[in-house]
Amino acid sequence: MRLLALTGLSKESLAELSKRHMRTFEFHSANNVLAFAELNVGDTVFLTDVPPADLAPGICGNISMVKSFDTRMQHVYYGSANYHEEMETMSARAQMGFVSIGKIKKVEKAGLYDPVYVEVIDMKFCEAR
Repeated sequence: MRLLALTGLSKESLAELSKRHMRTFEFHSANNVLAFAELNVGDTVFLTDVPPADLAPGICGNISMVKSFDTRMQHVYYGSANYHEEMETMSARAQMGFVSIGKIKKVEKAGLYDPVYVEVIDMKFCEAR
């Protein structure tokens, strides 16, 4: 199946998702936040701890369903007596439901600001290799 990949997550958070079958993630990396423009509630995604540049066939991760999500913009002001700076950051929070473990079969490389799609094999059982 062809799924959108959300990458660079911590191993601990992915293990907690597979153990508890539900977890809320907060995404700050640009590639993950931009991917939410392509997603809807109920879509299935591939979650992995591997950064997007290192995605390759054979890498395993979690196949999950998007239960809910929202994206938000945050304004941060900082400065001193001599200057003031303003910065905006965008983040996304999403509640994910665990579906199964998957293994990447093929990676579709895209442009810098395009989401990464992967062809995934659903692992219904443990393969010893």
